[in-house]
This record gives sequence, C-alpha cells and structure tokens, in this order.
Amino acid sequence: ISCEATCDLPQDLIEKYDIKIIDMDFIINGNAYSTATNSVSSTKLYQHMKNGIKTSTSQVNIQTYEDFFTKHINSGNILHIAFSSGLSNTYKSATTASKTVNEHNNKNKVYVVDSLCACSGHGLLAILAKEYSKKAKNIHKLIDYVENLKFKINHIFTVDNLKYLASGGRIKQSTALIGNLINIKPVMRMDDNGNLVMLNKVLSRKKAILSIINKTKQSMSPNNNIIFISHADCLDDAQICANQIKQATNIDPIITDLGPVIGSHSGPGTLAIFYLAEYR
Repeated sequence: ISCEATCDLPQDLIEKYDIKIIDMDFIINGNAYSTATNSVSSTKLYQHMKNGIKTSTSQVNIQTYEDFFTKHINSGNILHIAFSSGLSNTYKSATTASKTVNEHNNKNKVYVVDSLCACSGHGLLAILAKEYSKKAKNIHKLIDYVENLKFKINHIFTVDNLKYLASGGRIKQSTALIGNLINIKPVMRMDDNGNLVMLNKVLSRKKAILSIINKTKQSMSPNNNIIFISHADCLDDAQICANQIKQATNIDPIITDLGPVIGSHSGPGTLAIFYLAEYR
C-alpha cells in the first residue's frame, strides 16, 4: 500500500504499517524543498508564512510515479491510495503512470484508488486499508473495501486566517478580507467529491475549536478506534481537542503536525480532526 506524503503520517506509523510514501515538493520564497529531507520543520515553515513569505507546492509528475511503482512492483501488487482528486491532479498522474507500469508487468499490477481524502484523513484510510489487507481474500476485495470506506472518513477543521485559503483559490479574496476584519472563523469539512466546503461560520477561534470538537463527538462511528488531530503550529489547541475527545470517547487521539504540503495552503493555526463516521 502506498500514498503521497500528503497523508501526514508520523514516521513511526509509516514503519509500523509498512506504507510506502511518495515524497512531494513545497516551495518557500522561490526555493524548493522536499518532504524527504526534513530540512525545513513545520514550525519553521509556519513562521515563514506568518512573516509574509510566499509558499506553494508542486505536483508529483508522471515519471516520478512510474519510477516509484517500478521500484516496488516486484514485491507484489501495489494499491496506491492517491491524494484527493478534488484538491490535486495527483490521482490522474498516478493512474496514467500505473497503466504504463502495468503494460510491462505480467505478474503484479498497480491499482490506484482516489482517496477523496487529505492530510491525516488520507493517512487514516491507508492504515485501515493495511489492517484490512491481512484478511482480504484478494486485491479486488481490498479495493472494494477502500472505495466504500473512504466516504466514511471525516475531515473537520478550522483555519486561523482566511487569506491562505483565498490565495489557493478555495475562497474569494473579498470573503477573506471581510472575514478577517470581523474575526470570522470558518468550520470546514471534506465532501464526497474530495472538495473543501463550509460547514458553518463562527465569530471567534474559541467557538471554532468547540464546534469541531462537538461535531466530532456527535458524528463519530461506534466502530471508530483511531482519531487524528493535526495542527499547524497550534499544539495547545490540539491538546485541548484531544483532552475533550478523550473524556467523551475514551479514545486517546494521535496528535500530528500538519505537513508542509497541506500547510502551505491552509496556513498557521489550522486545526483538524480526522475520524471514522457513518458518513461524511
């Protein structure tokens, strides 16, 4: 099982579940960096953003996917769980590359699934797929499982400054300007098409955090046993979420840094919760 670095899984979980990761590039002030090197910490990235330095990302190209799949194809079939097609063309590139690799392999094949997920929601889907693969009768049963499960992976989040979503085209510049002036904090989610959509709007950071906590507690599946909380340089807020959720569910959430690829578009202060529900 493989996925892009946008899954934002910590290294210990990547190793525990043996998930193969395709690294991605992000750009700070015109200089390119890779998720493979850890040369720029998430904290440093968000400090750059607070200081007004421009950040962006670049898409994984088809050749990189071909090289990656070719490297691993001899070990068995590959199920690549791709970053949401609603946010990037990576799924399309991975699919194109898989066809080329499959043409040259008679024994093992590459299968690509559009996760319609991002961040630790993407990672959660990969972990659950890996667990199910131990009992799946074949690769097609595993694919069916992932295709159904992805619509139950919830992403509930808030951002601290709307300008980063506006610069990435997620909201209008005028909306961001007015929203920041009157301290509007959006509560957002991922929809069934893998797009970011507004859930509601509140008038303070404190209310936004409370909203994502309550939404999580209300909609969580009784079968859920893993909760991820990702943060962009706001660890104290993440800990508040974790404490309240643990009290309500007896599940100890895993707190992770929001990676530089997603963080480049959502900005410092982003706080997100990922979990299994009956539906999104």
